Amino acid sequence: MNPIAALDHQPPALLSVQLLTVGVFFTAYLAAVTRLLETRGRLRAAWVAIAAGVGMGFVFTPWTLGALIAAGSVGAVGLFIGLSWLLSLALGVHDRSPVVEAAPQAEPLLAAAPELVVELALPEPAQPARATPRLGAPTAPAPLG
Repeated sequence: MNPIAALDHQPPALLSVQLLTVGVFFTAYLAAVTRLLETRGRLRAAWVAIAAGVGMGFVFTPWTLGALIAAGSVGAVGLFIGLSWLLSLALGVHDRSPVVEAAPQAEPLLAAAPELVVELALPEPAQPARATPRLGAPTAPAPLG
């Protein structure tokens, strides 16, 4: 059967199982390529994305339609990541040089009064120790302002 002619057998709207499979693939792929999870979590997400991608070949009427949707979503994510990287590079978000700003000098109210400096040291709250962290370091860019 011709793959183009097989598209006539596909309903005009996606079925629920097709939407679910595409959603699982897209979510698992995003979790696998970003640094939101640790290495083990990204590996598991990659396996889920592979399984959902193979499943897309089974739930779409011509399997090539599932492959095209998977390839298109991977390309769209790659394009988005590339454009956002270029934009952050153009705006200087990745410039990690320290910025030191001079504090404004306030005029003293009483010139003859000695300055009183009080330092307050609070103890750090106790946090439970974890064997391995569940989430990776944040990857969001620094604020611009």
